[in-house]
Amino acid sequence: MLEKEWVFLEENISQAQAEAYAELFNIPVIVAKVLLNRGFTDAADAKKFLDKNSDSFYSPNLLRDMDKAVSRIKEAIDKKENVAVYGDYDVDGITSTALLVSFLRGQGVNAQAYIPDRQNEGYGINKAAVKKISDGGATLLISVDTGITAFEETKYAKELGCDVIITDHHECKQELPEAIAVINPKRTDCDYPFKDLAGVGVAFKLVCAASEKSERELLDEYADIVALGTIADVVSLKDENRIIAARGIEKLSTNPNTGLAAVISTLGLRQKWNNCAVVSYSIAPRLNAAGRMSNAMIAVDLLLTKDPLEAQELAIRLDTDNKNRQNEEKIIFDEAVEMINNIDLSDKKVLVLAKRGWHHGIIGVVASRICEKYNKTCILISIEDEWCKSSGRSVEGLNLFDALGHCADILEKFGGHAYAAGFSIKEEYIPELDKRLNEFAASCNCEEKLPQILIDSKITVEDITAANIRKTEVLAPYGAGNKVPVFALMGARIVDVKTLSDGKHCRLLVESDKRLVEAIAFGAGSMASEYCVGDSVDIAGELNINLYNGQVRLQIIVSGIRIAHKEIEDVLPDRNDFVEIYRYIRQRGNISEELASLSGQLTDALGRRIMRDKIINVLRVFKDLDILSFNKLGDVVQITLFETEKGKKVSIDKSEEYQRIKKEIEAMY
Repeated sequence: MLEKEWVFLEENISQAQAEAYAELFNIPVIVAKVLLNRGFTDAADAKKFLDKNSDSFYSPNLLRDMDKAVSRIKEAIDKKENVAVYGDYDVDGITSTALLVSFLRGQGVNAQAYIPDRQNEGYGINKAAVKKISDGGATLLISVDTGITAFEETKYAKELGCDVIITDHHECKQELPEAIAVINPKRTDCDYPFKDLAGVGVAFKLVCAASEKSERELLDEYADIVALGTIADVVSLKDENRIIAARGIEKLSTNPNTGLAAVISTLGLRQKWNNCAVVSYSIAPRLNAAGRMSNAMIAVDLLLTKDPLEAQELAIRLDTDNKNRQNEEKIIFDEAVEMINNIDLSDKKVLVLAKRGWHHGIIGVVASRICEKYNKTCILISIEDEWCKSSGRSVEGLNLFDALGHCADILEKFGGHAYAAGFSIKEEYIPELDKRLNEFAASCNCEEKLPQILIDSKITVEDITAANIRKTEVLAPYGAGNKVPVFALMGARIVDVKTLSDGKHCRLLVESDKRLVEAIAFGAGSMASEYCVGDSVDIAGELNINLYNGQVRLQIIVSGIRIAHKEIEDVLPDRNDFVEIYRYIRQRGNISEELASLSGQLTDALGRRIMRDKIINVLRVFKDLDILSFNKLGDVVQITLFETEKGKKVSIDKSEEYQRIKKEIEAMY
């Protein structure tokens, strides 16, 4: 499990106010602390946040140009015009498209969906698609979740006799396309109070303004679709988005639309669910897979169909696409890791990896995983004959969009923001790109920071009850802007350690105040060899009720774990440590290994505990003495052993680094 910095948020709040909130809202103190950590220091604001069933929506007419858009849509309804709804190929775009097409068809309009092919057309509105739409008889094109930069395409549509309404939620400049209406809460001249609507949220506002039904009636009808796009687009789940997500999850888990019911049936959920995690990690990826692996129109058709048999067929196709996506993702990830293992990373702040044949609909997902694993900015490039396509993800401290601007002259085009971006480049410029990006990163003097675990409150075993865990649900739905609460159980003693699912996960049973608590660390099977029975540990994570085979089990879903009380001998290596760890490395040769796994392997090989901190301190000294080089990248350590003169002896005591380490540790203890 990746090493992280623990940050205790409760240190900045008032215990007295937490207790007052607990009494006022009839919630546990630990839940009251979460509210305060989220910034709800005013009781009225906290009450509004907790009342997620509120109907306090803002009027859609507060959105600039909404009146113009509604007027043109009503004209299209009256004249029974052909209307094209043009969306993006991600879940936000798919749900936006299906929502608006469904509404327009309900008004008697011949509305057709158009989503560009990711492989052949790329992102956004393009002229060839506009020509195809116009030739098909459409006299009105409405964009959803895209179009805010479609200046030339909007002009072209107008020349072809096709009016354009743009609805979008992405950042926009002062200049806007010359459309009939441009609806975007992020317009500088738009006074809409909530700026964080997803694309589907903006499309929903358009439906509300154009419909005779109330906003409550429309949300009851479309909440599942609107919530799916909102949650999948990782917009802030505050204000209107919180209400949308809460209503949508309720509808998804009780009475979803025909297509989504078919998707949910393929998941084989064993118990009733009511959280965003199922949407984010199970439902949304299946719809996303269509745009990545085949055609996003499959997902649009799924959301529009009323036929259960057709829905089941489409859901199976999406499930197949998703499995193919997972397989392709694993292949690319494994190939990328193999490349990293063969790169000298001593001076690398940005990983630029390229290979022919990588699916450019998937490289963004893999770049994100690589970025998380190594805690370094990562660019993945799919080499193609003319323009190679890429996707990148960045760590805190390096603005990826600015970094690409430093290389603009060798890129065809690029776009994105500080943490995620994409571009096109010719193959011969890739080495130059690598060089420039790393020069830019070095010039920023940005330190590579450990990822943080933001802990809402320390807890005791008495806090871990089914009643308390259920009461935390008043804070749901969780997502961007309202993360799942994280609590820390301090100083618990491990009484059992085992792996699950063929070594993929780790299960700890810990004891505190004579009570046992189960902790599950997903994707951290190596933890089982790093921690031992009898260890005193601090565990940070999410509290969970697991219902399985009729049994109720209270769990901590682990975000981080650390030894609670380290003794000086756990971190300061002695002569025997240096000798035995050197022999182990020499036997293994060059090493690229997760630090947790290396700790476990050394512990097994030497027959005694070798903790992460001690390993790093040994490597620091060996590097100082020119015995080896090593780099720590996220949760991975890379070691390259140097050839040494036969019989040459090295004095550890003469290492300046060893003296520094001794002073650091002695000062702590």
